[in-house]
Amino acid sequence: MYQETASVELKRELTDGVKAEIVAFLNTMDGTILVGVDDDGSLYEPFQSIDQDFLDTKISNWLQDTIYPLATNLVKHYFNYDGVLVIEIKEGKDKPYYLREKGPKPAGVYKRVGRSIRKSTEDEILRMIMSSKNYIFENDISEEQNLTFDSLEKAFEQNKIELTERNMISLGILNSSSQYTNLGFILSDQSDITIKVAEYDANRNFKLKKQFTGSLIDLFYYVKEQADRLNDVSAKIDIKTFKRNEIVSYPGASLREMILNAFIHADYFIRSNIKIEFFEDMCKITSPGGIFNASMEEIMKGTQTYRNHKLVNIFDKLGLIENFGTGIPRTLDAYANEQRKPVFEATENFFYVTLPNLNYISDDQINDQINDQINDQINDQINDHINDVDLAILQMIFENPGIKVISIYNGLSKEHPTITVDQIRNSIKRKIYRYIEYRGSKKTGGYFFKK
Repeated sequence: MYQETASVELKRELTDGVKAEIVAFLNTMDGTILVGVDDDGSLYEPFQSIDQDFLDTKISNWLQDTIYPLATNLVKHYFNYDGVLVIEIKEGKDKPYYLREKGPKPAGVYKRVGRSIRKSTEDEILRMIMSSKNYIFENDISEEQNLTFDSLEKAFEQNKIELTERNMISLGILNSSSQYTNLGFILSDQSDITIKVAEYDANRNFKLKKQFTGSLIDLFYYVKEQADRLNDVSAKIDIKTFKRNEIVSYPGASLREMILNAFIHADYFIRSNIKIEFFEDMCKITSPGGIFNASMEEIMKGTQTYRNHKLVNIFDKLGLIENFGTGIPRTLDAYANEQRKPVFEATENFFYVTLPNLNYISDDQINDQINDQINDQINDQINDHINDVDLAILQMIFENPGIKVISIYNGLSKEHPTITVDQIRNSIKRKIYRYIEYRGSKKTGGYFFKK
């Protein structure tokens, strides 16, 4: 029994549709077409009666006359022991491959998507042509030549670098003929690159919606400022050490690294926007352009590829990049001890990063905590207002069960000379009441830690 997969296509007969299947594999991935097999994987008996020499000649003529560019060296065909016609196809480098009679248009260019094929869009065909010709967007001449670089000059000045014409040519902002490149355009004050930042409430309604356009350097700082503001910090009080343990929603360098990754690896030829979206439970970063010259598996193992070499170099000179190619490993390290992990997804046209919010507590988690009678854990997480003096009061009560307010004052006044009796009473009444209780009469009683 044969089985159809993303890389194996089953066909009952050698119809014209097989030509489109061959084109799709040439444009997408290595694959195999098995002709003479029914949809359920069984042999299609009528195919067995067709003369094999006739079939062999037919497919040889197809490869020679109907598919362009010539792909005879990429396609191998033979009959196996079941009498099935096996057509093995290697992904080609001279894309787009197409049906000669249709031309390099959507009607003649096919792609493999899962277990089926579809016609390519005009944009996809253009990207195939660019890829096969080693087209590099940042090196191409900008359509706009009347450019200024106030933002870039300011950034270079802060790093003690002068943006002379010679430096601009060296960096790739100008070509050897002193024409501005696309790299120059996206770094210029006239850049039309747009970055979107959004924050949503629990119902996916906008709490924040911002759109920034301009020099890529300015955009990075604008977006980083918004992201830093939305990267909340909560505090959890450790009663054993009387210290605040701060929990950052997006730990370590994860948020900054993934935003930076989106900026320097985006495909700016694709007229789409980088999006940074903050939901209650996660941050999702979307950038145009899939993985460049590598697979997701290779990237996760540490393979480094750069779509925009010169842009990476400029960000490095401006001190915005700490280590080349370490964004994903550093992000994974930041979540190493967490149950929720970052998720990385890639399509042909987009790259997605999802960072879990470590401060997010779902309704189910809260209900579980209530049922387990550990409400204090939730209370601790919202006790951000407890300061060092409050912690000192807590520690004094913990170490001196039954202590009174005046004794707390006497014990802390040397280390905290500005502390007052009223401040202690206010802290007990409004801040640390969850942890302590008063036992005994007003005259002889005092404060104790709750059991």
